Amino acid sequence: MRRVFMSVAVVAMLAACSPPSQQTSETTTAPPPPVVAACNDVHPDASKQVAVEEAQAVAAAAVDLRGGRITPGTYDLTRAQRLGQATGWSGTRAVALSVAENPGGGTLFNWAGAAPNGAADTWTASFTDTPHAQVTFTCGRTGTVDADFNASANALDLRLPDGANGQLHLTFARRS
Repeated sequence: MRRVFMSVAVVAMLAACSPPSQQTSETTTAPPPPVVAACNDVHPDASKQVAVEEAQAVAAAAVDLRGGRITPGTYDLTRAQRLGQATGWSGTRAVALSVAENPGGGTLFNWAGAAPNGAADTWTASFTDTPHAQVTFTCGRTGTVDADFNASANALDLRLPDGANGQLHLTFARRS
């Protein structure tokens, strides 16, 4: 009898020390979607998809962006050109750029881009053109980059660095 109790006690101890058996479940839970920082509430017009074009190097270098006064408002991207070895984006993208006066001085840019598959890209930056044009990212991206621009009452051209050895020349039209 004592042997039986001893055997039961040993089996009970071994069961308590062994890991629980693996149970399979028919229900699997998908990981939560990544959190995307929304830097602004600008919405691009999805019907205005733009693909990045390859620019002729000589013609692109000849385009002189002379600055000007940037009129506050919302602008839609109408053309994008890759200069040098810019990486740009692939496929098409609708982009809206909201321009406002920055309370701290200069200009505030709020960018929102959307690809047809729903992938979004937003950033906010302060823009100054003195002593030379620069964009300083405050949300969605980091750092300060040199820029070239040309502004008129209803249009805005921006040339921004893209990748290690290239630029994007972006042409925007002001929404009416």
